[in-house]
Amino acid sequence: MKGQPSIKNYPLWIGVLLGAFLLLIAIVGPRLAPYDPMEVFNDVLFIGDEMYIPTRRPVPPLALEAFTLGTDAVGRDLYSRLLWAVRPTLLLCVIIASMRIILGVVFGLTAGWYGGPVGRFIEVVIDLCRAIPILLFALAVLSFFGHEDLTAFILALVTTGWAGTAIFVRQSTAIIKKEPYILGAHAIGVRPLGILGRYILPQLWPALPALIAFEIAAALLVVAELGFLGMFIGEAFVILIEAPDSAGTLPAGTTATYPELAQMVSDFWRKMIQTPWEVAIVGSAIFLTIFTFNMLGEGLRRHMDITRPRTTSRQWRMLKEPPAGVEQRAPAGAGNTR
Repeated sequence: MKGQPSIKNYPLWIGVLLGAFLLLIAIVGPRLAPYDPMEVFNDVLFIGDEMYIPTRRPVPPLALEAFTLGTDAVGRDLYSRLLWAVRPTLLLCVIIASMRIILGVVFGLTAGWYGGPVGRFIEVVIDLCRAIPILLFALAVLSFFGHEDLTAFILALVTTGWAGTAIFVRQSTAIIKKEPYILGAHAIGVRPLGILGRYILPQLWPALPALIAFEIAAALLVVAELGFLGMFIGEAFVILIEAPDSAGTLPAGTTATYPELAQMVSDFWRKMIQTPWEVAIVGSAIFLTIFTFNMLGEGLRRHMDITRPRTTSRQWRMLKEPPAGVEQRAPAGAGNTR
């Protein structure tokens, strides 16, 4: 209807469609990969009159039908590695986001319900976690324990990342516990854990899917930043190149073995010079994933917002039917038939 604000939830549709696409790639992507993501190609290839050896001169994208997205700096098929990289990246970010949500809900419920010294102590811990930059803390932890350890990697990203969820849950709990039915349940002897589990926590469930989506996007952003700085899960090996003035070799950087999106943006500046398409393609994949979960989180937040106007079935009928008292005119010439 004219003059009314649009009530279509476009972010939710965008997030769902792109999320389904990423989930499909994560499930069937490795089966679609034409090559082993670890296979290094050292054969001599010709593109027109120019000779390419992927380990020494990477193949650019769309130059050969065999390598749709070209090869990376080591001579591996970039398309195959990208298809393999989505699954471990999403799985890692989902684990990190889930653990953040669990910690945030537990600490938020505790601080919002009990208050007093316990609540003030948790508030101090929350403020401390918010004051510490997640990226710097993760770098410190990974530098101490080593980024090859998956447990240390997850711990570094979870330890300080739950504070935002805890603040939301604490504020919601403090408001809900003042409701009459909560006071009534407390008066008849229901224990605090029972009230939290039966009455308060179920009211927080609608907001949790949006929080999880936002946390996945935030986790991927930090994981990508760590990869850019050379901190990623898995082993790495040093890339050796031929020395220009001798028969020996020189180290030219490091690269990852098993494909993962954060690993694929490591050694950024060398790749910007040698294989800029690799940086552009992987960076676009990371951007698309973060954009997807941000859209999904915003769409879920709007969908769960009870104050947001919605289109009911009655409103749809009103949009289709003419207002009362307005006569529908017949098409011109409809009454002239004999």
